[in-house]
Amino acid sequence: MKVAIQGLAASYHALAAKQIFGDDLELIFCESFKLVFEALENHRADHAVVAIENSLYGSINEVYDLLLKHGFFITGEAYEHIGLHLLAMPGTQLEKITDVYSQAPALGEADVFLSTHLAKAERHEHSDTALAAKEVAQWVDETKAAIASQAAASEYGLEILASNIETHHQNYTRFVTLSHQQAMSGSSTKTSVTFQTADTPGSLYAALGVLAKTGANLTKLESRPVIGTAWKYMYYLDFTCDNHPKQLDQILEKLPSVATNIRILGTYESGNQNYV
Repeated sequence: MKVAIQGLAASYHALAAKQIFGDDLELIFCESFKLVFEALENHRADHAVVAIENSLYGSINEVYDLLLKHGFFITGEAYEHIGLHLLAMPGTQLEKITDVYSQAPALGEADVFLSTHLAKAERHEHSDTALAAKEVAQWVDETKAAIASQAAASEYGLEILASNIETHHQNYTRFVTLSHQQAMSGSSTKTSVTFQTADTPGSLYAALGVLAKTGANLTKLESRPVIGTAWKYMYYLDFTCDNHPKQLDQILEKLPSVATNIRILGTYESGNQNYV
């Protein structure tokens, strides 16, 4: 099985992909979300795994926009704890580090630690935490460090100088799996959908009322601009149902009376949030 991800081995995307599909898979490494979607579009990969929202920073809008552009389905989800660690060449002394490399969100989330312990070190943004770790290992320079996962330390032979340097330890990312085909099964309980409503008072209230009356539990609601039309918006919703597919059928039967441009992004099994 080939799975496209953004990043390298030992990235959080790679960890999420293995959580979902197990270790018996071939990862297709891509530099950007755009290239992940293209890999799936061109059938270079059977599935894709992409981060779609973070518990601290919210939705990843680029991924939502790419979902609308491509006709893929969300077929599953997983939640990954984002623990950040300062990695460097074995034997490196913390006070000698002059440069720190990582993704922008990771650098921001480690700001308190960096400002306290490495105030004079220059921070450099990378597209991926694992890539930052890989390059630090290749440079063999004890003045450089990366912020990445524990798995990245093992993958690239680096030493963990400081563990869990994130400011907020309740930091989780939700990842979704994408495929060309819908994969609804008897265990599917969650649905992601987009729609638009009329620009009139109470129109969104009426649409949400359809979910409420059928007993669905709304887990996410967000508005996004309709690209190409100024000041017009669409809504992204995630909801769960205890009685799939009966409740979903009722929603899809009633929703067109109060909403337009309805699109089901996927119906799938809810990810495990017991540890969130």
